[in-house]
Amino acid sequence: MRAEDVLGRLANASGVYRGRGDGPESGPFVARMAVASIVRGRAVTLDYEATNDHNGLQHVEHTVLVAGEAGRLELHVACLELPGVVRFTQTKPGEFTAYEGPMVARILLHLPQPGAISYAWWWSRDESEPREQSRADLRRTS
Repeated sequence: MRAEDVLGRLANASGVYRGRGDGPESGPFVARMAVASIVRGRAVTLDYEATNDHNGLQHVEHTVLVAGEAGRLELHVACLELPGVVRFTQTKPGEFTAYEGPMVARILLHLPQPGAISYAWWWSRDESEPREQSRADLRRTS
């Protein structure tokens, strides 16, 4: 899959996606992501939330996927865990990296098949390479 296909495919796949997730940082959770094409398909919004029975709402995020000035895809992410809006730049197809802040963080956004999204957060709390902390596998429900 070419890098720009992620934006195009998501722009044509608006809807609500639901699924389950897990990870060493998050533990098991239920995930929901609303995907919407905006600005005539030039950008896509991803409204993502994760809940579990023990903690209730454990993560809420508003993200915009867009082609940046240099033509590479970017995720602009706002969530409580980050200091404001943070830009993640695509470094490989479906892999977005942020070097801002005290640690390197990655988001992996893959579309394994039509109607499905895999969404993962990677980071490390020390100087080691980031590793997967949380991943949700979602399917479109509407």
